[in-house]
Amino acid sequence: MLMLLAQAEGALEGAVDAAPEATISIDWGQLEGAAEAAGLGLGVLAGGFIIFWIIAGIIGLAFLIWWIVLMVDLVNRDFPQRGTYLILMILSFFLGFIWLMDLIYYFGVVKKGIGTKKASAPAETEAPAQTQEKTEPKKE
Repeated sequence: MLMLLAQAEGALEGAVDAAPEATISIDWGQLEGAAEAAGLGLGVLAGGFIIFWIIAGIIGLAFLIWWIVLMVDLVNRDFPQRGTYLILMILSFFLGFIWLMDLIYYFGVVKKGIGTKKASAPAETEAPAQTQEKTEPKKE
């Protein structure tokens, strides 16, 4: 094993000594093509990132809207853990876990039907008009 290593080392030294004035030739045409390919690759990568962030923004906006809907439901629902869920929903907004709290509240409270919804004020409806019947005196 050591002999093979020594032979390989000797062959390398001979090659370096034989061509000490070796020059490196650069084909600039190939480099320009490589630069164009690299630019195209970076463009595709940037485009992929932009598409990813657009999709993530749409999903985040959907969860924000759903969070608002669930906050309205939380305020209108009466159940024992209401205060806890209210604090958690507000904290989730500031800590960036809206999506997680939306899912927990929806499947843990709304879907199970826990608590009762407060009755909203009934719409004002007009009472049916009462008709006054004229009573005629009986004729004898």
